[in-house]
Amino acid sequence: MKTFTTKNHLNLAFKAMFVFASCFMLTCCTAPLSQTPEEDTTMLWPAADNTGFWGFINEKGEMVIPAKYDRTYGFCGGKALVVIDVDGEPARSNIGYQASIFGWHYAFIDTKGNILYSFPEECAPIDHYFYYGCCRVECKRIQGMLDSQFNYVIPLNDRNYGLALGVMTKDGLASSTIGYYNKKGEIAISRYINGVDGELYFHLYDFCDGVAVVNKWWYDDSGRSYSRNGAINTKGELVIDTIYRELKSVGNDRLLYKLEDDDSGCWDCWGLMAPRGNIITKQSIREYGDSFYGDGGLMPVRGDGGVGYIDKNGDLQIPYQYTDATPFCEGKAWVLVPNGGGYKLINLQGEVLLSLDPWWEIPVTLFPANGAHNGLCLIRNDKEQSSYRYTYKYINLQGEVVYSWVVDESSRHSSAPKRIEQAEQPEEDRLLQMFEGTKYYPLASQCVQRRKAHLATPVER
Repeated sequence: MKTFTTKNHLNLAFKAMFVFASCFMLTCCTAPLSQTPEEDTTMLWPAADNTGFWGFINEKGEMVIPAKYDRTYGFCGGKALVVIDVDGEPARSNIGYQASIFGWHYAFIDTKGNILYSFPEECAPIDHYFYYGCCRVECKRIQGMLDSQFNYVIPLNDRNYGLALGVMTKDGLASSTIGYYNKKGEIAISRYINGVDGELYFHLYDFCDGVAVVNKWWYDDSGRSYSRNGAINTKGELVIDTIYRELKSVGNDRLLYKLEDDDSGCWDCWGLMAPRGNIITKQSIREYGDSFYGDGGLMPVRGDGGVGYIDKNGDLQIPYQYTDATPFCEGKAWVLVPNGGGYKLINLQGEVLLSLDPWWEIPVTLFPANGAHNGLCLIRNDKEQSSYRYTYKYINLQGEVVYSWVVDESSRHSSAPKRIEQAEQPEEDRLLQMFEGTKYYPLASQCVQRRKAHLATPVER
């Protein structure tokens, strides 16, 4: 029989600790980050203070990332886009006050406020977030794409001048005017795909649920133009013939279609179709706005009594009764009740979770998502709109105000808040904060020091 000494026990203990530590580090390092802003669970929300600067608040309404930016956007994948107005002047509007000399400077920060990546001059992100690890960028009308490590997978070069890129999708493909790019920056599917009769496709749409709508346009012998739509899979194979007058993906493994010769008698109605072309319903659905299936598998559509929600089989789940309705996100959606009922936040069963003041309050969002984001809703109060003052506030699902700020617009045509100077802080120090984390900071610091020295020098009379 093998005996164990104290040394054996210590060796086993150290090995066990090493394995545990390795597994813990591996788990932490490979913890999945959100791929879209809708699914992000970072408990930080973009918010402004009453000076017109933006930062981030936590769930208690505390400004944990200071309000020193010209604009902030929500977090996704541990990153958030911020806008730094590098010369300290408002760049958001040319109406009512001086325009910026340098313009906006964009950067991505982490959850601590540290700058992860600063965009070069004359370059700006097309996307405010990283979608599935990629973000589109444009510099002097040339488009490219960054990965989550801020490396260019689609480089910025003259060959890409005028290239129209689509957002990166869950299928790992992004549409463009020349084909579909993968995450390596390669053309995985060329635009020159053989259709049903061997012609290339005129327009390529984004992938959704493994298929992408493609459009074919041609002329007959008399010069009359025709346009029809079909769909391809991720291999570039045609899975839905190009015979549909209109076709679009709406999520939840469904597409909306219109046939030229449908006999439903409803000219503005759509039918539901599966990704392989199987017909689910005839053309009996009236879309509402940019209808698509949110989480929970419900989509807002219009009926005889207003707007309601249908499931993926086309069956009505929440009756036609609203004036306005948004898709569901995080199991919640905003609906507008007719006859002055105001906006309500409902769940997937149609039950009211939250009611707003029917006369003054409307829901707004700083995210692509609708409804509540991580338990907070952003509301705008228009009670003082006659004086161009708007109160924005974050409220929780109990209706309690977590944080609020006032926007004072300088003009009816300007959506930018007027900045209110902070009396407790010297002007030059406040402006200097705007340069923190940018390449302009050393120059700005020199200018501030010279200004202070000049003001301190007595003037001979």
